[in-house]
Amino acid sequence: MTDTIASPASSTRAPRTARKISFFHAEPVARWLSVVLVVYALILLLEQLRYVVTHFTGDITLDLMRALDAVLSYAVIGMIGWRATWASLASVTCLVTSALSSYYGTVIITVCVVTIAVVATATQRFIATHLLAYLVWALVATNLEGPFNDSLFWSILNALIISALLGGATRYFRLQRRKNEQRVRDLEILNERLREDERQALARDLHDVVAHELTLITMQTMSRRRSEDVGELHQVLETVEDAARSALHELRVLLRLLRNENDGEHPRDVTGAGLAIGSLAHVVTSLAASLKDLRFDPQVTMTGDLEGTPTTTRGTAARILQEAVTNIIKYAPRDSVCGITVTADEHELRLLVTNPLPRTGQQPSSELSSGLGLRGIAERVSLLGGEVESGPVGGQWVLDARLPVDGRDAL
Repeated sequence: MTDTIASPASSTRAPRTARKISFFHAEPVARWLSVVLVVYALILLLEQLRYVVTHFTGDITLDLMRALDAVLSYAVIGMIGWRATWASLASVTCLVTSALSSYYGTVIITVCVVTIAVVATATQRFIATHLLAYLVWALVATNLEGPFNDSLFWSILNALIISALLGGATRYFRLQRRKNEQRVRDLEILNERLREDERQALARDLHDVVAHELTLITMQTMSRRRSEDVGELHQVLETVEDAARSALHELRVLLRLLRNENDGEHPRDVTGAGLAIGSLAHVVTSLAASLKDLRFDPQVTMTGDLEGTPTTTRGTAARILQEAVTNIIKYAPRDSVCGITVTADEHELRLLVTNPLPRTGQQPSSELSSGLGLRGIAERVSLLGGEVESGPVGGQWVLDARLPVDGRDAL
């Protein structure tokens, strides 16, 4: 069986990558637990040495072996704070000295503590090897002095089994905690992605709401600033007032949606379909009227059941058309013919907007150009699984967006 460990960065990637780990690998013990083990081993060692000194058997060799066994056993326990696998290897010396001295009280404590640590932190291959080695030692030790000592064997075996179970429980809870920590990290990453999606959606909506109406206001005032016709100026003021009211209304709707989201009500649709657009045909008509007010010649064609398409699709279509008309106002020559074609069928809603390219040397004001419009259109179309193409074609700037309408209305 091959032991593997997941790469730390693999939790957020697919597929997961894994790397082989050493046979002697063991998870490090917490620093505080290392200190506790060392202090515990030192106290027991001093107590054991005191016992050996005060209870001489008269056999110098045996007493020295017991003292050596105590030193080695508690030194092994202290080594667990370094690595449990190394403590397991070092415990072989304790097993030998205990068998030679026929004194198993100290070594059984060491066997239990080391087994708990190994099962809790080592690889599965090392755990199996460790338990097998201890079992062989128990069989050998109980047969060294005459007949098989079944009482000693079962005492060692029971201690070994209980220690393995405690180590297994510790391992299980440690792995569960690690999984929970990884889930928390994954949720934090997901939450940050959702926040980023919300920020992008908010940026798109704010751009759509503000850019179109403010561009309309700016172009209306710029084109009439030298006019002395009172009637024309009154008409401009009415247009500006309508545009400002429309922008204010859209902003209020957007803010209300954001408040509802914070209250846990009606989560915001990142496609922007939740904005109050009304009839799609009405939106197209209003946009065409705005173009006429600025001396463009819009040619509008609407085919199919526009209002039968899903609300999400209509909302996205309205925003795309709004941005396309904003770009016409910014870049297309005045008095030019612009085309707005909206076609709905059972499979898709198609938006085709065309306008002449700017005249040579004509550049829009930097204040009017944000560079966010086409990117926002592409993001909106992508969210619905549609397709969009835009660019110059034969002296015309063409925006062609296709939005799928199959399936249920998302709202």
